[in-house]
Amino acid sequence: MTKAEKTKRLDEIRQLVLAFCEEHLSEELAGYALRLCETLGRKQKISITRGSKEIWAASIVYVIARLNFLFDSESEFFLTADTICDYFSTKKSTIGSKATYIENVCNIGLGAEGFCSPKISDSLTLVELPNGFVIPKSMLPEFKFVVEAANDEETKELEEFMAEQQRHKAREIAEKKDRHAEINQKIAKDKKRKKKENDKELGLFDLNL
Repeated sequence: MTKAEKTKRLDEIRQLVLAFCEEHLSEELAGYALRLCETLGRKQKISITRGSKEIWAASIVYVIARLNFLFDSESEFFLTADTICDYFSTKKSTIGSKATYIENVCNIGLGAEGFCSPKISDSLTLVELPNGFVIPKSMLPEFKFVVEAANDEETKELEEFMAEQQRHKAREIAEKKDRHAEINQKIAKDKKRKKKENDKELGLFDLNL
């Protein structure tokens, strides 16, 4: 793979991703997808010239959709895996596997900065304070303001309040992760069901022969 070949393929993938985003996603989400394209282009372990450019583009969109909970029907830019696959003429099992591969190679997980909204990133990123409290990053400015305003008598109540807030945020994070897992399980069940239906149709076809 020459540098020119890699640059050409990366540009082709980028154009496919951009076209999809212009039709289905926001400018912000498109920015995350394009950033992931650039990240892949810099990875030595990944050969983007191997395999279909449509599969690479679909998988990049799939990663961004997963990180930003776009498969959740309550999302403003709700997507289904079928929407992505139909657009790029790919299979869900293929892009699901490729998306996971991309996340692993690029070391991208839930809340990864630069690939999802700051609100999602901050809510999923935990920060440990000097006093031992562990809180979501999104609560940090508020926490600092409240601590500075408190006097000695209020400190105990403040700590109890923040502990409860910490537990509440932890529950929210756990619920989001559970929802993420439920969506992946549903996708897996749909694939399994469709495979059974296809196998059954093939069996009937063989009998008719």
